Amino acid sequence: MRLPGLLKYVFSTVLMVFLCIASAVAQDMPDDSDRAPQVWNVSFEGNIAYTGVVLKNQIATEAPGFGEKLKFWDKTGFELNEKEIKRDIIRIRNYYQRRGFVNIEVGYRIETTNKEWKKEVFFTIKENNPIRIQDVEYEIKGDDKNVRQIWENRAFSRAQSQHPYQQGNRYEMIKEPEVVGQFSDVMKNLGYAYVDVNIDAAIDTSALSADISIQADLGPRTYIDSIKVEGIETVDKDYVLREASLKQGEQYSLKNLQTAQKELFNHHLFRFATISIPDQPQDSTLNLLMRIRENEQRSVELLAGFGTEDKLRGQASWTHRNVAHRGHRFSVTARGSFIEQYVNMGYQFPYVYNTKSSFIVSPFGQHLLESNYELLRAGITNSFIYQYSQNLTASASYEFTKNQELSRQRDISLPDTTLEYDLSSLQLTGYYSQGYGRQQEGWVIQPYLESSGFFGFASFSFQKMSADIRRFTRLSSSTMLATRVQGGGLFQTSSDSLPSNIRFYLGGTNSVRGWYRHELGPKRVQVDSTGFNDYVPLGGRAMFGFNVEIRQELGFLINGLGMAAFLDGGQIWETFARVPRRPLQFGVGGGLRYQSPLGPVRVDIGYKLNPTNQDLDIYQGTNHGSVWNRIGIHFSIGQAF
Repeated sequence: MRLPGLLKYVFSTVLMVFLCIASAVAQDMPDDSDRAPQVWNVSFEGNIAYTGVVLKNQIATEAPGFGEKLKFWDKTGFELNEKEIKRDIIRIRNYYQRRGFVNIEVGYRIETTNKEWKKEVFFTIKENNPIRIQDVEYEIKGDDKNVRQIWENRAFSRAQSQHPYQQGNRYEMIKEPEVVGQFSDVMKNLGYAYVDVNIDAAIDTSALSADISIQADLGPRTYIDSIKVEGIETVDKDYVLREASLKQGEQYSLKNLQTAQKELFNHHLFRFATISIPDQPQDSTLNLLMRIRENEQRSVELLAGFGTEDKLRGQASWTHRNVAHRGHRFSVTARGSFIEQYVNMGYQFPYVYNTKSSFIVSPFGQHLLESNYELLRAGITNSFIYQYSQNLTASASYEFTKNQELSRQRDISLPDTTLEYDLSSLQLTGYYSQGYGRQQEGWVIQPYLESSGFFGFASFSFQKMSADIRRFTRLSSSTMLATRVQGGGLFQTSSDSLPSNIRFYLGGTNSVRGWYRHELGPKRVQVDSTGFNDYVPLGGRAMFGFNVEIRQELGFLINGLGMAAFLDGGQIWETFARVPRRPLQFGVGGGLRYQSPLGPVRVDIGYKLNPTNQDLDIYQGTNHGSVWNRIGIHFSIGQAF
């Protein structure tokens, strides 16, 4: 294909400017003959037990990464230093010896690459045979009855079979604190606050063998005699002890103390909580010290953001964390965007029958403006929440709402209609997360079940089920594979026509990114007096979607920068009978991320691989769309999932 004249001229001009700049840079570059030797690569030879990636973290000699090598005008910071390399040999040797390789041999050599100043450092390693554990013995000192209970305890048996100092394993001196901690925790959980665990290793370097003796002096079994609480301001001591679930006279348990500290730390009223054992005589009675710092009783929070779906969005909330000095929390929240306006009040009872349970009463109002309907609704939600652990939370809610839905139709023969209906539903939700924090790893599972029609208050009866399953797998220190599968269905509906707000939808910034919000799936045409206007989504009773995304950090270029490549897919079906007749649709694309204090700032571009005529705005054989109908551009804060 021949380029138009103007485009050809622009291209040749840019090329000429680029060549001039490159020539000027080449003239300004220093002569290689004057350049000090630089470390260009660091490699390891002969290492078997530990990879080069692990060993590079133990040494000071460093080679430039891919990004630094691209900076051809600046090679400072990686000068070759043979004295440092010799110190690295000692570091590598110590690393191996602490892990059982007492006869480790380490050397080095330096080679020149394609330029005299580019040096490659090779560390040569001969690991030789390590020390192996030949025998493991256990010795427990204490009253005969207590010692017998320890031997019969299942947690102690698990520690015996799971600790790293097993017969035949390599003896690694560095793992001694881990073994001591495992057995100390078991015995502290059985009431022995002052247990003393030691490890005696008899090493024969000539035979490369070690005999291990794990010794424990139980000391007295202890019981909580008193608990001193410091730092309380607006609640009394009994309230704090109730939230911690610690009682005077109960047997000491390290696990119970750790759980109590977590419960206090997770409570909305407390900013800081620690539980410690102060210095005291080591007898059967135990005095605990609890330090508390309370949050401000009242606070205001303002948030703002921007995204391609809801445009400008904002949120304001006011919270009182200690209503009537009973630890109850009351909040008022309002949020708004070009899609949704929402306001609610929430009153939380933080303790139902234990510290893991809470109850929230929340009246609310909402205005939702979607492409195919407008919704006004008001109601109340009553939720029982149980946080079984930091990883696992479940809730049961009853929600009653009054709804007014305006169907935004522009068909000549089908004017706008208003649907008024009530919903009375029980909702069960769960949340399991294998990891913590921003750098999510492992599994995340979120099931959802809703049944509407309770107490005869509902205009529609139905059962709605869905599940969202995610898996985050770290492929390297800078690469993450993120996957998600989601599906759902509406069952046993009492009407052939369900309100739009109840149906399933796919497509958008956090869904299948080749499509915009809710646009994947069946649609209906909108026409007016001039003819074709648009297609709007119908939603459906069955949904399936998936996302596969590779996330790569690019910190070597700009700190906090990253990129992603993704394949998304899914489908919405109006009924289950239509599943075989409507195949899955796919979108592929990529984007950039920047890790800001508010979360990843994200720009994604998705491309539809197999769009329908409706996706391309083709109506009755006429194409009313453009090339942009195949592309979805999304900007938001936060990961897609």
